[in-house]
Amino acid sequence: MNWGDKLEKITSKTVPLYAMIVLLVIFANPSWTSSFLGIIPIIAGEALRFWATGHLRKNDELTTSGPYAHIQSPLYLGSFFIATGMCIMARNPVIWIIMALIFFKSYVPRKQEREWGRLEKMFGEDFLQYKREVPYFFPPRLDPYPHGAKHLWSFAMTIENTEHQTAMAVFVIAFLILIQAF
Repeated sequence: MNWGDKLEKITSKTVPLYAMIVLLVIFANPSWTSSFLGIIPIIAGEALRFWATGHLRKNDELTTSGPYAHIQSPLYLGSFFIATGMCIMARNPVIWIIMALIFFKSYVPRKQEREWGRLEKMFGEDFLQYKREVPYFFPPRLDPYPHGAKHLWSFAMTIENTEHQTAMAVFVIAFLILIQAF
């Protein structure tokens, strides 16, 4: 992805996210305890995202293996865990409340509407059955979706889906919060 492609991803919908990150870092008041407690959901969220992107085959097939066999949106759930961990590290419940409200009241419904329409158009009845049988977030399906693909996790897919870049950004933001504890 070149710089032009990256700049195209900056939209009126992503600017508030970047602004919240900047505010979170600026107003962070971390302690060693909050940093330790916050790193747990950050690692869990990034691990979930790595697992998911190693199964994600965008636009090629309906992804139903790995974490997608248990929930429809592991990437968004992983991102929510990461954001929660960042707010715990920064000891900033106000930004967490604002972020959670925006995430669940605006972002997720908008993404659901757009993605569900696209996936239904691409995969038809296969997607509709998946949507009926696999929850969006909670509660996760304990037994894997039986009609799904059985792909193994692939590091190459994780790289193709640029999760390594997301992980680096998460590390940098966490580091910027953590250094304020000194």
